[in-house]
Amino acid sequence: MHKARLEDINKLFLEYRRLFEARDAEQIADFYRFPLHYYFSNGKKSQLSREYFIGRVNKLLKFYEKLGVSQIVGAVTDVIELNENTSLATLNWVLLDGSGEKPKQIYSAVTRYMVCEYEGDLKIDGLIGVNETSQLKQALQK
Repeated sequence: MHKARLEDINKLFLEYRRLFEARDAEQIADFYRFPLHYYFSNGKKSQLSREYFIGRVNKLLKFYEKLGVSQIVGAVTDVIELNENTSLATLNWVLLDGSGEKPKQIYSAVTRYMVCEYEGDLKIDGLIGVNETSQLKQALQK
């Protein structure tokens, strides 16, 4: 993998994380190429429109608010170059409650993203759910 591509992927997800902390679903959607291919952790697959995706992100952001998420840490843990324009990036997301003296982990989850060069920019073309749904449900039950 080219070092420049890896740096670009890291920058993409750094800005992506920042917008999740800012709770801006419209701008989060700008990171994606639509229709988005979403692979659910239960094996189902869907093609999502931008409007539907924004609705889902807003719902997720409301869950984050309910859980007290104030900080999100995302680390690219693996990148596989599929071809010269497409990579599969694995991220570990850690959601934190920073209201106390020390940030407290609410939950962590793994998500995979198909990242493609599209019209001169990196865009997320596919989203592969690994375990965030189960982690979110567990956190909401606590």
